[in-house]
Amino acid sequence: MGQIWNPSKAGTPSVELADLGRTQRFPSVLDAGCGWGRNLSVFAAGAQRLHAFDTDPEGVQATKKCLEEVSDPAAEVQVWDGDLLTTEPSPPYDLVICYGVTHFLQRHERHIAYARLRSWVRPGGLLAIASFNNLVPIPADLQPLMPDPPSDSTELRAAFADWDVAFVRSHVYHDEHEGGIRHTHSIDRLIMRRP
Repeated sequence: MGQIWNPSKAGTPSVELADLGRTQRFPSVLDAGCGWGRNLSVFAAGAQRLHAFDTDPEGVQATKKCLEEVSDPAAEVQVWDGDLLTTEPSPPYDLVICYGVTHFLQRHERHIAYARLRSWVRPGGLLAIASFNNLVPIPADLQPLMPDPPSDSTELRAAFADWDVAFVRSHVYHDEHEGGIRHTHSIDRLIMRRP
């Protein structure tokens, strides 16, 4: 396993996911690259299956703890150490989340990941995905972790061109991490429905 960069150890879920969690219930949810569980936790209400994986062992433990606190005791909760390219979840899911993962992959690996993500979503289910792109160059301190990001939004949108887009936002934002490290990123956030 390579170096882990998991900057979101605390905090609130992404706004569009928090909104989705307030307005819809999903019986089964998978978070592919769950980090510390901040995005998955908003979907615990009403979920019968909550599955998540990440390559960060600390994140896996934090997500387990988070879900123990917010999920229904009868829900099937599974959180494991896993990689987007090799893990074998138990699809299909009503919602699959993959935030902040695919930009770490090489281009050919991203296309494998996109196919895997597509296969995990139930027909009529949703995929929520967020990925940096290179419209704003990847900061120098992150380039070793993200040596081949998508050049712009085209790749991600093309990979799911046959899916209905429920939400899309491509934008530039400024971020501050532990230790006062500041970055500027260009990011695509999409929520799409499988036909």
